[in-house]
Amino acid sequence: MDNATRWRIEEAHDKAMRQLNQAQEVLADYQRQLTQTTGQLVDYVYSFYRELDEGIPYGLSAPFEEVVAKYNFEIRRKSDAIDEKRMQEQRIFRQKMDV
Repeated sequence: MDNATRWRIEEAHDKAMRQLNQAQEVLADYQRQLTQTTGQLVDYVYSFYRELDEGIPYGLSAPFEEVVAKYNFEIRRKSDAIDEKRMQEQRIFRQKMDV
């Protein structure tokens, strides 16, 4: 394989890896934002109930926790899919470089 072909393969691989890394970062940022916003919302709801004479109802945060758990599951699935794409890209790159 000549140098120009090798360079094109390496550039395409680098671009694909940068895109996958960027996707992973976006996903991680979204997860942090979701966790932070949900925590703030739960704190706000708890502070509201603390002001009432009845106090805080049992299991108040359960619906929030369930939604966060579902989102975290989906985020893990997407993260796993990105990891699989990354491994696939590495395999393809190695195959092309071995030619």
